Amino acid sequence: MCGVLGVVLNNDRLQERSSELAMSMLQRLQHRGQDAAGVTVLPEVGGFNWSKGLGHVSEALKSWKKLPPARAFVGHTRYATTGKGGVAEVQPFVKGAPRLAMAHNGNVVNTTQVKELHGLEVESDSDLEVLQQFFLKFEMELGFEKTLEKLYETFVGAYAVIGLTEAGELFAFRDPNGIRPLFMYRSKNMTAFASETSALQFLKDYELEFGVADPDSTLVEIPQASWVRISEKGEFSQGSISKSEYKKQFCMFEMVYFSSPQSEYQGTTAYRYRFAMGQVLARTILNDLPAHVDPKDEFDYVVPVPDTSRSAAIAVAETLGGPYREYLVKNPYASRTFIMSSQASRIKALESKLTLIGPEVKGQKLLLVDDSVVRGNTSRLIAKRLKDAGAKEVSMASACPPIRHGCFYGIDFPDEEELVAAHNIGADEVAQKIGLKSVFYLDVKGLKKALNTDELCTGCLDGHDPARKEVFDRFLDQRRKQREL
Repeated sequence: MCGVLGVVLNNDRLQERSSELAMSMLQRLQHRGQDAAGVTVLPEVGGFNWSKGLGHVSEALKSWKKLPPARAFVGHTRYATTGKGGVAEVQPFVKGAPRLAMAHNGNVVNTTQVKELHGLEVESDSDLEVLQQFFLKFEMELGFEKTLEKLYETFVGAYAVIGLTEAGELFAFRDPNGIRPLFMYRSKNMTAFASETSALQFLKDYELEFGVADPDSTLVEIPQASWVRISEKGEFSQGSISKSEYKKQFCMFEMVYFSSPQSEYQGTTAYRYRFAMGQVLARTILNDLPAHVDPKDEFDYVVPVPDTSRSAAIAVAETLGGPYREYLVKNPYASRTFIMSSQASRIKALESKLTLIGPEVKGQKLLLVDDSVVRGNTSRLIAKRLKDAGAKEVSMASACPPIRHGCFYGIDFPDEEELVAAHNIGADEVAQKIGLKSVFYLDVKGLKKALNTDELCTGCLDGHDPARKEVFDRFLDQRRKQREL
C-alpha cells in the first residue's frame, strides 16, 4: 500500500508554489507509506527535476525547496511490498525516451512472467518498472487506449497509476477491479489525482487563499478499468475499458485500517464507516454472550487500541452501554507497525509504540477494540502488559473479520503462515494463542452491511480473489526470499 498523487496546474500563481503544494499533499498521504517518499516536477522550461529519499516525507524530501516552479508534478509515499527497498526503488520512476515519470499504488504479482514474455529490461526489483516499461513499449505502437487494454489483460494484481510525460501530459488509470483507490479533483486552475480524498479536500480552500477559487470544482472517484488524460495543451479526456469480468472489488482493508478517517468513499467518511463497523460488532458481541450475561458486568471498560480503532470502540461502548476509556497511549512519533517490512522490525517497534496507564487498569475487566487482528503481535503484547499491570481480564473485539488468507494486492501479508487466524481456526483458539479471555470478530456479512456495499475484495477473509491465482505461489516464494535478505 502506497500513496500516489499527480497534479497539473493552469495558474501561474499556483505554479510558483508548486513544490509547497506537493509537500502538503504528500504529507496528507504519509499514513499510506513511511519507507520512502519522492516527487518529480516538470517546470515550464527544461526537463524533469526530482527529490526523493528514505523515511518520512519531511526526512526524505529535505531538498524540496530547491525544486523549480512547476506546471505539473507526480509524487509518492512508499510502503514496500516488493523490491529491496533502497533509494533506487523510490518512486516516481523516470524512464524512456521521451521520458515518462510514473508512480503507482498496489502490487503486481506476475512481473517475472511479463518480463520474460515481452523481453522487458529493468534495473530494479520494483513491479512498477515492469509496468512502466510495458507501457512505454506498446504506447508508441498501439496508442494510449489500446495499450491500457493490453495492460489490463496482461497484468495480474492491483494498481492505481499516475504518469507524467516530459511534454506535459498527465494521466491516471485504475486496475480492472478498482482494488486500489484513486480520486480526482478538477477546477479551472488544476487537475489533481490522489489515492485518497484527504489529499484533495483542502485544494478548494488552497485556491481560495490565492484568490482563484472555483465554485464549480469537483471531487470524484475514478472508476475501475478507467483512465483520465490531460494533454500538454490542457485538453481533458477520459474513458473506460468494459469487459464482463471487470467488476468492482474495492479493498475492504482501506476502510478498516489504511485510509485516513476524513477520507471519503462513496460520499461517506472512513470515520463513519468505522463507527458503523463498531455498531455491528457490538451487536455481534451481544449475540455471542450467553443470554443471562449483561455486557456491563462482563466488561468494566471498552478500550481502543489507538489510533484507527477509536471510532469503532466508541460505537461499541455506546451500543453495549458501557464506559469508554483510553488506557493505551500511542507514541505520536512511532511508525505504523503493520506496514513495516519485517516481523523483527514490527515487534521491535511495538515496544515503543504503545504504553499504558497502568494504575487505571488494575483489577478491571477490559474489552479491547482493534481495527483488525492480523499477525497477533500487537494484541499479544498489549494483553501481556495489561495483565502484568494487574488487569483482571482482557478480551478483544476486532472490527474486521478473521484474516485467514494472504493478500497479493498491495497489503503486506502475502504469507498465510504469518496470520494468527490462518487455517480457519476459531475465535477461542485465537484468544488462547494471543493470551486473551475471549475474542469477538465482526463477520463478513456484518462488514458488508457496515460498508453498505458488496463490491469488496474480501480475498484475505474468504479466499475469493478477484484475479487469477496461478502466479501467486511464485510471487510468494520471491517475497519470502526478499525478506530473508
